[in-house]
Amino acid sequence: MNQLTDELISFLQQKRSSFLEKWKERAMLPPDLTQLNREKLDNKGKFIYEVALKALSLPKVDLQTYLQASAHKVAQTKIRENSEIELLVYNLNMAKNILCEEVCNFPSEPQILKKFFMHLSYIFDHFSYHSVMHYRRLKQQLNEQDNRYIHSSHEDRLTLLGQMTSSFVHEFRNPLTTVQGFVQLLRAEYPDLPYMDIISSELDQLKFRITQFLMLSKKQEVNQEEVIFSLNELVAQVASFVYPRLLELRVSLHQEMENDLYVKGIQEEVRQVIINIIFNAIEVMASADAESVIHIKGYKKGNSIYLETSNTGPKIPDSLIKDIFEPFVTTKKSGTGLGLYVSRQIIEKHHGQLLCSSNEKWTTFTIILPSPHEKDR
Repeated sequence: MNQLTDELISFLQQKRSSFLEKWKERAMLPPDLTQLNREKLDNKGKFIYEVALKALSLPKVDLQTYLQASAHKVAQTKIRENSEIELLVYNLNMAKNILCEEVCNFPSEPQILKKFFMHLSYIFDHFSYHSVMHYRRLKQQLNEQDNRYIHSSHEDRLTLLGQMTSSFVHEFRNPLTTVQGFVQLLRAEYPDLPYMDIISSELDQLKFRITQFLMLSKKQEVNQEEVIFSLNELVAQVASFVYPRLLELRVSLHQEMENDLYVKGIQEEVRQVIINIIFNAIEVMASADAESVIHIKGYKKGNSIYLETSNTGPKIPDSLIKDIFEPFVTTKKSGTGLGLYVSRQIIEKHHGQLLCSSNEKWTTFTIILPSPHEKDR
């Protein structure tokens, strides 16, 4: 058999020109064919031809190692060319067919030819398999590198933003506190002075936004102790806080809260999340022609407390909803894309989840928090 194999290899070497001519005629070409790509394709035909003949000459113990090494070279070339693997798979199968056609002309018994056909099929099948596997592995490595770069870029932006925020917020908070103090004095001395409620409400909202940015600062340390508090009371406080804004933009707020809903955590942080979700809802519905409604539903399910805040604003696109909690992602023209990111960080710190779903009728943000044990209340 070894002598016959050597004779077959010698025979196929004589058919090299015939193989390459058929390769040029039958090989599937890339859509953006240029003269350079044409030359590359010809060289690939020569490479595949050499691999096949070399593989025919190798014992089985060395065959897999050689095929894997050759396939790795092919995969690296495909990655460098930024081309898909489908063309390679097709052309490898086509090259196998051309060689089998040439083997048909080899003077030998049918049974011997059948063994050669099977061996060639084995060589090309494994070569194709290893090429695809190496290509996928290299492609995955490139994708992981890209993702690490994107993640690192996000982290750098957040770090820079945190440093800028820390400086800006502390400088801004002092005069804001002074203004709020004088507003309280004016309200005490002149209780009938008009517009003081609006001024106070706007200052509270400004303070809330500043606190939201402060959460991004890596220098900010929140040393508040976790306590068990009533979610019912917190939602009622939030509703009162946002009432002027609701009234201004003609948004209806409906509540559907089960009694005695308690959670454990830092109340001010959870309050910030609920306010942020409601403010976002108000802003996205501000330009809508349809009736603007916010519906808040709270209930207990198993060992968790659910707070669903739904609004009748526009549907969030499917392409955006999976990244809605990522930093700098926003559906608002003037949004920073940081509010929901901060909100998710807060809820996850409380061992909970913040989810989002959206359809043509409702967009719903669901806060899920663990329910404290009865004995802890």
